[in-house]
Amino acid sequence: MPLLHDRAGRFSPLLALTLLGLLAPAAWLAVRALHGDFSGGAALPGVPPGFGDAAGAPAAPFGGAAPSAFGGEQARPITGAIHFTGDWAIRFLLLSLAVTPFRKLLHWPRLVLVRRRIGLAALAYAVLHLALYAADQDFVLTKIVSEIALRIYLAIGFVALIGLVALGATSTDGAVKRMGARNWGRLHKLAYPIAGLALLHFTMQSKLDISDPAWMWGLFLWAMGWRVLQNRGERATSPVWLVGLAVAAALATAFSEAAWYGLATGVDPARVLAANFSVRLGLRPCWIVLLFGLAAAASSFVGAWRRGPTRARAERAARLAPADRAA
Repeated sequence: MPLLHDRAGRFSPLLALTLLGLLAPAAWLAVRALHGDFSGGAALPGVPPGFGDAAGAPAAPFGGAAPSAFGGEQARPITGAIHFTGDWAIRFLLLSLAVTPFRKLLHWPRLVLVRRRIGLAALAYAVLHLALYAADQDFVLTKIVSEIALRIYLAIGFVALIGLVALGATSTDGAVKRMGARNWGRLHKLAYPIAGLALLHFTMQSKLDISDPAWMWGLFLWAMGWRVLQNRGERATSPVWLVGLAVAAALATAFSEAAWYGLATGVDPARVLAANFSVRLGLRPCWIVLLFGLAAAASSFVGAWRRGPTRARAERAARLAPADRAA
């Protein structure tokens, strides 16, 4: 699998840009690690950390006076690196699930070339995530194993990693030939539950601040919902159905986020829902999901425009075929 060339051996700008994008977080990680600037703040009592304002001082989305600023001590660099690599592993995993929808929405068949690379990048960042965690435990195997066995969120993450390793090991063309396309396809559908497990691991690890896991869950729900529409034919590229999917995924994100905060912190879920409509709190997860879904719906118009010339050529070829046979 040449890194920068397509199956015909031609240089591909798409693959080159993809490679740069996949390496960018690793490069940024190296720069930040050298400067030791992985900082973090402690949570404030009664205020989910994700509801702070852009300046760093938390707002009071659920009523009451807002504290003046976040407290907390500087996080250890390796802890920040562990979180950073885990975040990007999940982001790339979700991005790999978005390739098929956007390949069809944009009518861009060549986009499929990047899916395998994105999936392998998710695996690489996940392995680095585990390696950094092992380093944080001084590479003491018994300690690492006991931590994974005793902490449910670590066990869930480890199962997800094993699944990613299985998918990565069978991602070659040779594996497809050995397994057969049907069996290979069945195995790689495990990417869906693996993504769910990875998100559950992230959510449980985040504890009180689930802003990032919430919008990632929303995008995962959108990706799964799109596949349901795909099974119903043209609905997967219908702007009306796509707008409906965007709204449904955004609402699911908002309600699940409110439910989590209600269960984890005791905050009234209704107040969390109301906070989604406060501009003081920045762009909340449900709005990120909604904007993503609406962008996907808009991309269907691009795909329709691109399909137009293709259909015209096919119809012209069909009209000419009888004449060619007669000649």
